Amino acid sequence: MNIIWFSGRKMADLCSTTQKSLGSGLVKRGHSLIFVNPDSPGSHTNYPWTHQSITASQIPGMKSITLASNMNKWLCANLPKDKTVVILDWRIAKHLTRTLEKHKIPWILMDRSPPADSNILAKLQWRYWKKAWKSVHACQKTGCVVSQAHKEFTSKYTGVPQTSIMSIPAGVDINQFQNGVKSSPIKLCYHGKLDSNRGLMQLISIHSRLVDIGVDVELYLHGNGDLTSKLATLKNDKIHVTETLDLDDLVQCLSCYDVGFLPMPDKRIWRLASPLKRGEYLASGMIILGINHTGHQMDNSGDWLQLFDENKFVQSSVDFIRNLDSERLRQSQINAREYAEANLDWSHSVTILEDILSKQY
Repeated sequence: MNIIWFSGRKMADLCSTTQKSLGSGLVKRGHSLIFVNPDSPGSHTNYPWTHQSITASQIPGMKSITLASNMNKWLCANLPKDKTVVILDWRIAKHLTRTLEKHKIPWILMDRSPPADSNILAKLQWRYWKKAWKSVHACQKTGCVVSQAHKEFTSKYTGVPQTSIMSIPAGVDINQFQNGVKSSPIKLCYHGKLDSNRGLMQLISIHSRLVDIGVDVELYLHGNGDLTSKLATLKNDKIHVTETLDLDDLVQCLSCYDVGFLPMPDKRIWRLASPLKRGEYLASGMIILGINHTGHQMDNSGDWLQLFDENKFVQSSVDFIRNLDSERLRQSQINAREYAEANLDWSHSVTILEDILSKQY
C-alpha cells in the first residue's frame, strides 16, 4: 500500500511519538510511506520513510494556512500514479481535501487532539478543526481519534456519526521500555511538559506531606515548561528536577521508578486525551496515580491504576502511598508490565490504522 501522510507537526515536537511509531510500524509491515511536513530537508535520514519538506510562514496565525497551501501545491505537482491513500492532520486538511476529491485519491483524517490553545488563535483553530471534520462527513470518509471520549466529543460537536470515527489509542514500545530493578526509597515521577495547567504543583504537596509523616520518598520531574524556573528554585535534596531527557535516559530512569503521576485536571483537553506517558509508566513497571476522568481511565485496569477525585487528589495519593507495603507494590508493578505487554504495544495501534487505510481503496 502506498501512503502519503501530510502533517503540520515537526518530529522534534514532544507530541510526535505517535507519528513516529505509527509511521515506522506501517513501513515495517511493507507499506510505502511519504511523510510530508515542515521539517528541514535531510532531517528524516534516521527514519524508514521518504520525507518531503514543506515550508511555512513563521507569522503566528499564518503557519498552518501557508503550510497547507504549499502542501497542496506539492500534491498538485506530484499526483500519485499508483494507488495511494492519504493521511491528513486536521490542521492542514482544509486546503487539500478538494484536490484529493477532484483526483479521486482516498484519504482519512488524523486528529490526535482538538485545538488546545487558549489564546486569541484558538477561535480560528476551532474553525479549521470543525471544517476538517465536516469534510469527513461530506465526503463520506473516516476520521481517527485517540479515545472513546474523543470520539463522542467529535461526533457531538461536528455531526459526524460515530460509525465514521475510529479510535487509535496511544501505545508504547514494549521492547524499549522495561521493568527494571526497583529499590528504596519509593520513587515518584512525572515526565512531560512542566506547564502550570497540568496540576504539577500538587505533586510537590504530595511529596511534602509524605515526608512530613515519615515516608521515605523521592520525587523526579523531567521536562520543560513555564514551571521550570519555579521548580528549579526548590531547595530539597529529595526532589529532582531535570530538563527533558533523551529517550535512552528516560527509559533507564523510568525502569527504576515506582509511581507515575497523571495530575492533569478534569478539563476538556485532558478528558479527550490518551497520554503517552500512561503506557510508558506501565511498560516500565510503574503503578499510576492520577485524577479520575476519561482521559486517564483504562479498560480492564488493575490496582496498578488508582484514580482519585480531583478535589481529594493530594490527600488520597498520600494515603495510598503511605499504606503501600513492598510486596503489594512489587506485585502491582509486575501486573502493570504484563498489562502493557498484552494491550499497549504500538503494534495494536498500527493494526487498527492499517485496517482503516486498507478499506479506503
